[in-house]
Amino acid sequence: MATSKRYATFKSVSRNTIKNEILQIYDVEKMKTLSILEANTCIIALTTDLWTASSQRKGHMVVTAHFIGESWCLRSRISRFIYAPCPHTAETVCEALHDCVMAWNIDRRLSTLTVDNCSTNDKVIEFMLEKLNKNDLWLNGQLYQVRCCAHILNLIVKDGLAVIGDGIEIICDSVAYWVATPQRIERFVEVARQLNIECKQMSKKQAERMSIFDAYVNETNPTSRLELDAYLEEKILPNTLDFDILTWWKTNGNKYPILARVDRDVLVIPVSTIASESAFSTSGRVVSLYRSNLHPDTLEALMCPQNWLWADKRGSLTNTPNKACFEEDSDGDGKGEEIHV
Repeated sequence: MATSKRYATFKSVSRNTIKNEILQIYDVEKMKTLSILEANTCIIALTTDLWTASSQRKGHMVVTAHFIGESWCLRSRISRFIYAPCPHTAETVCEALHDCVMAWNIDRRLSTLTVDNCSTNDKVIEFMLEKLNKNDLWLNGQLYQVRCCAHILNLIVKDGLAVIGDGIEIICDSVAYWVATPQRIERFVEVARQLNIECKQMSKKQAERMSIFDAYVNETNPTSRLELDAYLEEKILPNTLDFDILTWWKTNGNKYPILARVDRDVLVIPVSTIASESAFSTSGRVVSLYRSNLHPDTLEALMCPQNWLWADKRGSLTNTPNKACFEEDSDGDGKGEEIHV
């Protein structure tokens, strides 16, 4: 009976009320993100990509801004999640991208734009350079376009597999034959031993190469001269997987202030469009079969604040530049993705 009374006093919230509150959150968080970008004085790099929702059959374009703050943490923020009407021509994409750049007032602070390796994006870059002031870009825009390395690598692998596909099939059949029975495995090991084929030999060669590198590292000694000379003569650090270049520059930036500023502008450049593509994994869950009629403005109001709020949450928990500074979890699932190399 008590439960029924509580249900009776519950007042449901209308669809319009929820929508208006989402739009209000979007406006507030957008102003916060704009203030962060305005307070950040370093160069900003962009990534962009297109996605077509299977449930809507509509195209959307996401634009992501990347920057390194004063604390030497690599940060990314989704600037726009825009509805891209068909056809997705270079003119249409360029117009949407240019509107985003001007609306966020970052047209004079851009370094590069990372895009997929397709002919349409080549035209987009060409049109963007016509709209932007080339004097504000590196080498008058010669370095503005960065082709997605992940996409290029994918194309290379596909072409390579097409050439050696028959050979790979033969190798797979051979492996399947030799591991079919224990007797064949023993016979294979015996033949490999007779031919002196051992994995230890390759490990020995790798060890020799690493010892040569370590010897070179130990022989270097820095001297105090000009900033660039002193940096080039800095003792080379050991080749370890846990080395964090942003932490190193935060510690040594006062010794090399000019180089630190240059490196902060260069290290922010993304080598792939994964940062933008990762937003589509979230949007695919938002624009589901049960929410396929969302208005483009509503979808953007859902996507962007989620990215901004999660970024603020991670920033409040991370006060020093470490590996967590590289992880931008646009999905909001707590896993994160390394989007830069």
